[in-house]
Amino acid sequence: MTYSEFEAILDGVVGMDDFAGDTLKAVFVVVNGRLKVTAAVLFKVGFDRQGYADRAWNLPLRHLADTGGSGPDMGAGAIKLACKSQCSVAWHASSLWDPDMSPKSNTFVRLRDAIAENRLCLPTSSEPEPPLVQAPPQAAPPNWGMPPSQPPASRPQQWGQGGDTINSGWDSDDSGLTESQLAALEQEHRNKIAALIKQQRLHIQTLKNEAELELQGTRLKLEKELELARQEVSRLRNEHESLHAQNIALREQNEAQRKQLETMKRTRQLELQAAQQTEKAEVEALRKQYQEQMKQKIQEETAKLKEDIELRNMELMYRHDVAKQLREELTHLRKDKIRLVHEGGDKFLERLEALGVSFIAFHPGAGHVSILLSDMPSYMENPIAYAANKCLVSEEHYRTWLDHYQKPECQAPLSSDKKCGCRIGRVDVPSQFVVGDSDRCEKHKPRSYGDNVVTFRG
Repeated sequence: MTYSEFEAILDGVVGMDDFAGDTLKAVFVVVNGRLKVTAAVLFKVGFDRQGYADRAWNLPLRHLADTGGSGPDMGAGAIKLACKSQCSVAWHASSLWDPDMSPKSNTFVRLRDAIAENRLCLPTSSEPEPPLVQAPPQAAPPNWGMPPSQPPASRPQQWGQGGDTINSGWDSDDSGLTESQLAALEQEHRNKIAALIKQQRLHIQTLKNEAELELQGTRLKLEKELELARQEVSRLRNEHESLHAQNIALREQNEAQRKQLETMKRTRQLELQAAQQTEKAEVEALRKQYQEQMKQKIQEETAKLKEDIELRNMELMYRHDVAKQLREELTHLRKDKIRLVHEGGDKFLERLEALGVSFIAFHPGAGHVSILLSDMPSYMENPIAYAANKCLVSEEHYRTWLDHYQKPECQAPLSSDKKCGCRIGRVDVPSQFVVGDSDRCEKHKPRSYGDNVVTFRG
């Protein structure tokens, strides 16, 4: 993100839900028009549980970038670097972090690749790079763990993996150099050696800081484990003392129970002897009492069975009488049925019709229908079919219309077990009812080429 977007996050305008409750390692980078890094500040920023940046965070990023120490060459010369081990403002060092210079995850390589992708679509300058001025051979600058980059073809020298010169376009014979050139070369070598020493000191300080952090974490972890062990020992000691006291109490209780058991044992023996003496007399008395109770119970059960047998006999006689009466009534009913068959029910209806009696039934759609005596059997067999015939429609069509008449709702299926159910206008005449059209709402009516024709309904 750009610095203005980062300031919006610091001002609490927007939050970062992905970083809620975390402390994020970030880098403030200054790049030139050719997307080459010129300065970098490695800082930390914390976020609360709602994803907003820490309101107490206040680091002068631009000042730290302007006053940073020397860093690696990332395409535009040595950058200005501010990190935990190399900070121009000492009290801000705790809010910074040191770069990782390992070959697998080098911080500067990751920065260079991220800037080269240009996901923010930063504007770039089309001006060509300034021409390189050929300089005398000198020691290679420190690479800060970054892989060596191939120099342009216009440069006369080639550099190895460790930064040592492999081949040079200059003559190795120094006899042609003046004293001032030798002094300049010596001063240049001293500057490069000083830069290497500074880089190594920064790397050593970074390793020391990492070792101190790891040592503090290990010490804190060991202190917690020691405290937990002490608590566990204290708990076990208390538990041991409690168990020891319980053991003593149980021993005393066991001794008291043993004495009580011996006393009860002697008492039981005396009671057993007394019980054995009276047992025989009691058993004999109980045997006599049992025999008398059994005799009395047998007599009572025998009397009850005799009463039940008498009741069953009386009930059987009553059933015979009822069956006889039912047979007589069945004979009379058969005689009445034969008489009614001879007289006939039709004669009764003919007499009613001769007296001017008419049969009228009401059916929806057909209204009040007058039923002739000749149509009476077919009407009684299927009234719905008779009403459908009067309406000049089929029985199935009339039943479908009758469901619509009783409950005018849209029958358009929405799923396998659900219909639209929207209220619609009711069609009162069965012959005007069209299945699939009259029982559909405006939304589910079938569309055809005649949909643009306007119709008027009364």
